[in-house]
Amino acid sequence: MEEKEIIWCLWIGEDEKDFVLCEWDIDILPKLYEKDEIRFEYNQWDNDWSRVSCTIFAAIGMLSDLINYEFSLKQIKEVDELSYNNPKYPSIRVKWQWWYVKYAVDLVADWYNNSELSKKYGKVAYYRINKYSDDVLEDTINKLYTINWNHWLNADYTKDKKDWMIDWTDFWTQTNWHAVDVINYQGQRSVKNSYKWVKNNIYWLKHKLSEISNFGNYFYVYTLVSEDNFEEVKRLNEIKSECNLLIEHLWKLYHLVNDVNFRWILHYTADKLRAKIDTCNEMLKKLQ
Repeated sequence: MEEKEIIWCLWIGEDEKDFVLCEWDIDILPKLYEKDEIRFEYNQWDNDWSRVSCTIFAAIGMLSDLINYEFSLKQIKEVDELSYNNPKYPSIRVKWQWWYVKYAVDLVADWYNNSELSKKYGKVAYYRINKYSDDVLEDTINKLYTINWNHWLNADYTKDKKDWMIDWTDFWTQTNWHAVDVINYQGQRSVKNSYKWVKNNIYWLKHKLSEISNFGNYFYVYTLVSEDNFEEVKRLNEIKSECNLLIEHLWKLYHLVNDVNFRWILHYTADKLRAKIDTCNEMLKKLQ
């Protein structure tokens, strides 16, 4: 089959309260016990309803790789239907329109965690990783996690990957955005697309993710969370997110005020928040 490239996604849709994986957090990723390198591929081009659902298919593909389960087209369509006119998300998706990467990752996680499948394979949480966190991204991929991202396509990008390898780092003309997965394939970072049976559905990346110009700024990754610890993991991650958000606001305020004593209070408070984040990370290591 010839390659398809007319699928769009709107953008990433990152949120300031996303659970974020930074360089100092990588140790809290659980090891993939009994994990193999099996990768699951899907074809979003099979049906009219799925041709604009690359974000859903990328999230499903990421989840499949994590739990070693192949979802049926019926299951994927069920998730896809839930994405339309869903009041949970600030950007409402309407029929035949594209969507945001983060919302699809969130929706697939919610749907799965409330399904019978999660009782067998375990519940999942998701984290956001900055494009420029090279060590985190490389370590995550090398641990055989699949990560979810978006990039923009054009004729140069399509031409570059004809030999199953993206060699370039700059692609100037933007045609459209597309959501896919990044995986470890045959020991090398690679892209897994959602056009099964199409040439180059999986292809390699020569350069680090941060070096390629047409990558979005953030990636998402699913991790397994045991049933007993699920709510506590959510609570601890929410504490971390709120602390990081407060530290950012305190830093901005610190540079706006002139009062030395008030600055000291802001600095002291930020240190306490960082200590709370460290405590949460220690607790998360024990839970996962």
